[in-house]
Amino acid sequence: MRVWFCILLFMFISNHALGAGKNIHVVRSDIGETLGTYIIPITPKEYNNKTVWRSPKGIECSISLFTQSNGGVSGGYECITPEKYKAQVALDCSINKSRETAVYLFFGKIGYGAEELGNFYIWCE
Repeated sequence: MRVWFCILLFMFISNHALGAGKNIHVVRSDIGETLGTYIIPITPKEYNNKTVWRSPKGIECSISLFTQSNGGVSGGYECITPEKYKAQVALDCSINKSRETAVYLFFGKIGYGAEELGNFYIWCE
């Protein structure tokens, strides 16, 4: 019994240390004001893709996650316009663990107003 407990504890600590995390946090803001907070659970699949935000004129932003062989999680956050312009950033849950170490992406269609712009901060919990 004690051996199984130690094995389970070691697996939990190892997974946590490698950046397995439970959730991805995406915060959309503008000039210091939070416009949206999205929490996406990390599911135990080889690949996950989830649309996070869609603007009124069709800009779509999504998160893609990959489970690494060491149990960690990495991926990317990307935004794409209906005209197929795209920007993306890489996410590594072993590095991007808080708002202070979050990856950042600005994306928007200039001239369409604040509802078409996003300052995105992305990290793992």
